[in-house]
Formats: sequence, structure tokens, C-alpha cells
Amino acid sequence: MADVFKILEDLKWKAVGVDPTTGQVPENQFVSFLPIGLPIPEEDFKNPWSPTQSNLKESMDEAKKSRQASESGTDPAQTEAASASAMIEETMMKSALIGRDMMSYLQTFSLTDTKISIDETYRGWPTASKVNDTWYAIINGANAVPSGLELSDELQKAVKKAERVLIDEEGEETKKYERYAQYREEYYDAVRERDRQYANAISDPLKMNMWPIQGKVYQDDVDYAWDKWQSRGYKQEIEEAEAFLSSQGIDPAILMIRRAKTKYETSLINMPSIGNIPYTFITPSKWYSKNGPGWNTYTSSDYNSKTNYSTQKTSTKVSSDVKSGFFLLGKLDAGMNYSKDTSKKEIHTSMEGLTITFSYCVANINRPWMDTSLLNIGNWFLVGDYPKQCISSGSIDQEFSIDNPNEFVLLPSVVTSLILIKDVKIRWKSGSFDSTELKSAVEGGGNVSFGNIFASGHASASHRREDYNYNSDLNLNSQGLDIDGVQLIGYVSSIMPLSPKLNGKDYTQKKKDAPVKEEDKK
Repeated sequence: MADVFKILEDLKWKAVGVDPTTGQVPENQFVSFLPIGLPIPEEDFKNPWSPTQSNLKESMDEAKKSRQASESGTDPAQTEAASASAMIEETMMKSALIGRDMMSYLQTFSLTDTKISIDETYRGWPTASKVNDTWYAIINGANAVPSGLELSDELQKAVKKAERVLIDEEGEETKKYERYAQYREEYYDAVRERDRQYANAISDPLKMNMWPIQGKVYQDDVDYAWDKWQSRGYKQEIEEAEAFLSSQGIDPAILMIRRAKTKYETSLINMPSIGNIPYTFITPSKWYSKNGPGWNTYTSSDYNSKTNYSTQKTSTKVSSDVKSGFFLLGKLDAGMNYSKDTSKKEIHTSMEGLTITFSYCVANINRPWMDTSLLNIGNWFLVGDYPKQCISSGSIDQEFSIDNPNEFVLLPSVVTSLILIKDVKIRWKSGSFDSTELKSAVEGGGNVSFGNIFASGHASASHRREDYNYNSDLNLNSQGLDIDGVQLIGYVSSIMPLSPKLNGKDYTQKKKDAPVKEEDKK
């Protein structure tokens, strides 16, 4: 019988990759599987809004097709009136479709913004802030610590010398720099004149025919201006001084904090009634579609592979909730978790010769607003009484503890990829078990799973049941269950680097009480 545990282990190393030299998966990544796969209806996620406006074409084409369909078969005498009415309807349709695109984006964003526990079984932090809120707090609470060092005497003299080539003691431009600017402008004037004359000649065959003769004059002017700039404009001396001064460095922590704030701010978009959120997207862009790119096939040859790969140890093993057979599930709560008061009911099976095939895709989450290279820099802290490593300890075995400030971590890991499956085909030998209970559960609208693969039923009001169909094979020697739709089955997460490396309390102090003014004493 195909073992769900084995399949999940196979998907784990397929999702994160394996180093061919060591045979191990990356130590800074881990995979979490949902207790039950989450169906991904295409209508809920298709054509999400994009700041590049790439969503517009598909929405506009859809609105146009709708208008053309409404006008087909219209009496020619009524065409003008029908067209005017259809144009109004088309405008309303376009606005509605753009609204749908925004909702698709919001639903996509919500899949990427949850902080999860470092565990092989998906567990969101119900009381924790979202990833984007935490990152906003980190970059605005980060404070660089000056190194306390300065340039050596020799370098300071070199800087001073370079500055005096460009600016005198009074802060005015030197004569050398004025000459440099003058001859530089003369050179580029000559270049612009040559290019204008050549552009003029291109449009006139007679002038173009004479260009080899007349063009020489303009090129001579360019060459002459260049020679003047080189010989009398102190070109080399000025540019050497400018290059030296511009190469003087700024503390990396200061630069990275500033860049992290800038990236976050420039990535913010405003969603009506929601507010500002940072733009996040998933690749491939049609990750939600069973007809999109990026799908790979998992077959019996994958399952029967003898290759073994080493994986890092996480805090727990795969949850006991993940089973290897069919189960009738309870109802879903608002957080897409099955009610604890309704235990899973196992549908007793004894299936020999069972096989599973499906397609899988690893979709990458892109956050242009989150520049985590800041976390690798050492000389900064979080303002306040925040200890070092309060963001992440950098290890796979760190724990989240909301009750212990010494163990509290803000962002130990971030979800970087989604693991999706589709076209699941489960086959077993005919007569291995009585499928009446399974068929009755599926046809009755019950939620059924095979291990942690969502098999059939209603996952939510928006999840269409027709994507998850039960089929009885006409072949008398076999029966099977086909699960055609796309479902999210797991996440790949990356461990954040050890950060910050400094204690906030070592660089902060309590505010001193302001002195009371004499007039306030009265």
C-alpha cells in the first residue's frame, strides 16, 4: 500500500532540493505540511491585481467578450440603443472585474503572510502578528551602532588633498574645476551638434550622400573639443579626485537599514477598506491554475525510488493526524482547521495494490519589500529592552514562546514557497474493500481525505465541489478516486539569520526627567 509518510518525505526533498555533493537538504530550510490539503479554486486566485497593470488586459478582454455576447442577435434598428446600454454595462463590468482582481490579490497575499511554527506539521501562530507587520517593526526599530573608528592620518590627508582639487578653503569651486566644467560643456556641445546634423542628413538622401564629406567637419569639432578638455581642463586630475571621494564608504548597517525602509515604503499598495500592504507575488504567475506551467509528475517510480536523502531534524515528527488511509472529516472552522470536537472517522479499508499518481508544483513567494540581508549585519540593535537574537537565533530548533521574554522570537522563519498538488489519482484492486461507505460520504457532500490529501467534499463556501470527483472505474478489476483540482499541501520556509547580534539595553538608557522650569513651580 502506498504510504503517505513516504510520499511526504519525497515531496520534502523535491521541494527544497538536495546538494549533490553532500546528499543533504539545506540546513536553513524546512517543510511544513498541512494536516489536510487546502483546495485552491482558480476563481478565488486568478488574475490578481498587479502594479504593472498586467491584470488589466485579461479583465478588459473578459469585459469585451461579455459585451459582444450581449449584442449578438440584436435587431439592427436597436443596435445603437443596445450598444449604448452595453457600453454602460461594460464599464460596470470592468470595474467589477478590477475589484475581483484586487480580491484575488488579497487572497493570495493572505496565504503568504502567516508566521508558522518551525515544525513538520503546519501550525500558524494564532496570537502573533503577520510577517509584514513584524518586518515593519524590525526595520523601524533597528538602530545602527557607530564603529567608533575613523580613517588613518594618511587617508585623512588624501581625502583633504582630493577635496582641495575641487573646492577651496571658502567652499567655492576651484579654478581648475571651473575650467573642467567649461571644457566639458564645450565637448558635449560639439557632440550634440554632430548628432543633430547626422539625424538631419538621414532624412534627406542628398545630404546623406554628402555626409562622408560634410560630416568630417563636425567630427573634427568633436575631436578638437576633446583635446582641449584633456589638455586644458584638468580632466584626469578632477576625475581622479571625484572618484576617490565617491569611493569613501558608509557604515553598512546604516545603509542597509535605510535601504530596508526604502524598499518597504516603495512596495506599499493601498487596497480599498484594507489599507496599505506591501506588494507580494508568486511565481509562476498562474500557480493556482491546473493548466499553468511548472507542474511535475509524481509516479510509482518516484515512490519506489531507493535513494535516501538526509534531512535536518525539526522539533517534532509528522503529526499523528496525518494518516495513510481514507478519513471522514469534521467541519472546518474559520481558520481552515477541522473542529477539535469532531474527531476524524476512519473509513475502514484494506487496500492491496494501491497506487497514487499526481502532479506537484513548488511556487516561490517573492517579497521585493523584504531585504533580509540586513539581518546578516552585526552592528545594530532593536531600540528598547530587546535582547540579541530576539528576531531569530538562526537555528532550526528555536522555539516560539509568548510567555517567556527570554525565548521570545519575532521572526524565526519566513515561508518562501508553496507546495501544490493536482490531478491526484488513487487506484486499488477491485474487491479489496467495500467502498460503499466512501462513496456515500463523497456523494453526500462529506469532507473526505486520503492521509493529508483533501479528497472530496466542501472545504469552504467558495470551493467548488466539481473539482473533486469520485469515480468508479468501469474496469471491473479496479476502482479509484480522482481528485482533479489544485490544492495547497505544504510550505517551504527559510530560517532567518541570527539577529540582532547586539542587546538593545546595552545601548539605551532610561529617559532623564526634564528639569522643571521656575514658572512651572509657581
